[in-house]
Amino acid sequence: MDDFCFYCDNEVGEYVRYGAFVQEDDHIEKALCPDCYHEWLQGIKG
Repeated sequence: MDDFCFYCDNEVGEYVRYGAFVQEDDHIEKALCPDCYHEWLQGIKG
């Protein structure tokens, strides 16, 4: 099964990373491509 990036919808293939998000009081993990993962990390650092 191929994963698609939660942000940009590009196929991530073997380089998938996962980011943690809160949705309706539940912690969920979404697939992110390397570029979006890097941006997500920068965003949680502040």
